[in-house]
Amino acid sequence: MPQPSAGPPAAAVVPPDIPWHTFEVIERRYKIEAMRFKALDETGIDWPGSDEVMVETTDAKGWTVTNEIGDIDSGDTHHLDPAKSCIVGVRPGIVVLGKTSVCDTAGEPAPLGFQVDFWEKDWSLFGFPCKALPPAAGRHAGPHCGNDGQGDDFIGRRRIELSIQELEAVLPNVGDEHIKTERLFGCRNLEQICTTSLFDPDYTFTIRVTRLPDVRIGVRSVLDEAMRRIGSGSELETIVAGLRSLPAPSPRKIESATATLPLEQ
Repeated sequence: MPQPSAGPPAAAVVPPDIPWHTFEVIERRYKIEAMRFKALDETGIDWPGSDEVMVETTDAKGWTVTNEIGDIDSGDTHHLDPAKSCIVGVRPGIVVLGKTSVCDTAGEPAPLGFQVDFWEKDWSLFGFPCKALPPAAGRHAGPHCGNDGQGDDFIGRRRIELSIQELEAVLPNVGDEHIKTERLFGCRNLEQICTTSLFDPDYTFTIRVTRLPDVRIGVRSVLDEAMRRIGSGSELETIVAGLRSLPAPSPRKIESATATLPLEQ
């Protein structure tokens, strides 16, 4: 019996007239807002003074920053107005977290992710002052830098990722809210294991994730955008490239109790 010859796989034949413009998908949308932070332990020795804090967040479409928040001592909680403290789903333009950072009505599709950095303001004769540039069209940015390069002390940072599965589990209905509190890492490199001392700062950051109304998305527009971005020559090639780019499934990391705190009420 003859054996099939080895060779390249047969090319898939796709009808050229698939009516992509008639297809739509229902996309779940969300927004993330900052609610508060707490200084479990301020920078350095407690009694001589207080922390002057700047909070900066970075997401896929830009970054936000607070004004200087002073007189933060160990045990203090500073509350932000969530309606003016949007982190993900921010309206384009120059925004100040806690003042003018407002979410748009459309929100963002899952998965969601952002990084938050805390700095303690200081002054030095050395360093290179940071100059905040205006955002590009459709993006958002702060009017000044969280770290101005003039001797500010690093407090901590945290990268927060929310998968499609996580969001669907905690926010099954439009209008649902999920409050999440995370403890900052003291390392600038989030993959490091830091050595700590009695004088290192220890802060938590609390966010609110809200599910917004679903949005109907035309498949044609999504394909056109993806084709331009990756330079593909066909819709099928674009879809295959997207599927190949998906990360391999991996078990969820379980962090120690010192890294993640229970949800605050």
